[in-house]
Amino acid sequence: MKSRAPKVNRGFAVTTGAAVALLALTVAPDAAERNNLILASAQQSDCDRLAGSPFDQQRNGAFAPVNIADIGNQAVEACRTAFDATGNPRFAYQLGRALNSVDEPDQAMSAYDTAVKDGYAAAMVNYGMLMGRLGDDKAEFAYYQQAADSGNTLAAYNLGVAYRDGLGTQPDIQKALQWFEKAAAKGDDTAAFNIGVIYDEGQMIDADDQTAIAWYDLAAQRGNTDAMINLGIMYETGEGITANVEKAAEMYRLAAEKGDMFGASKYIQLQEQGIVPAPGHEGMKGVNSLVLKQGDVETPAKVGREI
Repeated sequence: MKSRAPKVNRGFAVTTGAAVALLALTVAPDAAERNNLILASAQQSDCDRLAGSPFDQQRNGAFAPVNIADIGNQAVEACRTAFDATGNPRFAYQLGRALNSVDEPDQAMSAYDTAVKDGYAAAMVNYGMLMGRLGDDKAEFAYYQQAADSGNTLAAYNLGVAYRDGLGTQPDIQKALQWFEKAAAKGDDTAAFNIGVIYDEGQMIDADDQTAIAWYDLAAQRGNTDAMINLGIMYETGEGITANVEKAAEMYRLAAEKGDMFGASKYIQLQEQGIVPAPGHEGMKGVNSLVLKQGDVETPAKVGREI
């Protein structure tokens, strides 16, 4: 019986080894899969963090939005991995933004197209813009319409521009105002500014200075520097409102503190005229720190701005 002990031991050793081998076969893939899931999850978060759009109502609100000019190369890999792992159209859209930021318009268009086919509204806006650059205004308009109907604010704004300027459709100022107002109601300051411009200029609709001032005021309160400048001009000249150079100066100062060179020039001019406190007065640092040189300043036209 003693002679069998080694066999028993060997048999135990072999069995144990087989069990270890089997365990390795079953546990290792699970560990690798977990690692892949962890990596994919991290890349999804990175994609949202690095390429989420301020104009996407469906973005991941856990992260601050990123302007397209601020998207880095790292976002391309993160968003590609995130989309490959999930097939989520948000990641396809954000991949398109990342590719667009590194001057890969063809690949960006393909990524946008993937998201568009899944009904992703923000992607429709960017895809429409690219179609417009390719000369297909009708397709551009159609994508804006579809995205706007889905509730996208930027699409509503762009649709307002399209109706105002006749891009892919017949000009229709009433529809332009309708869509600008929808965008403005959702907080878009540029849409509010454009409504002010329409009533201010009076070229497409009867001029109405009071309505223009109301919309400029709303846009200015939301931080729109163009609205601040136009409101300042109206206060300074008494256009549609009692002239008030102090309020005009305040508008110019606010615009200047946001980096507007025309506002800085106007405010400094009013300082030199003794209408507002001279440089060095408390609270004026944002204006006085601006350095103006020849050619820096141009008088802004009261026109809309596309974004």
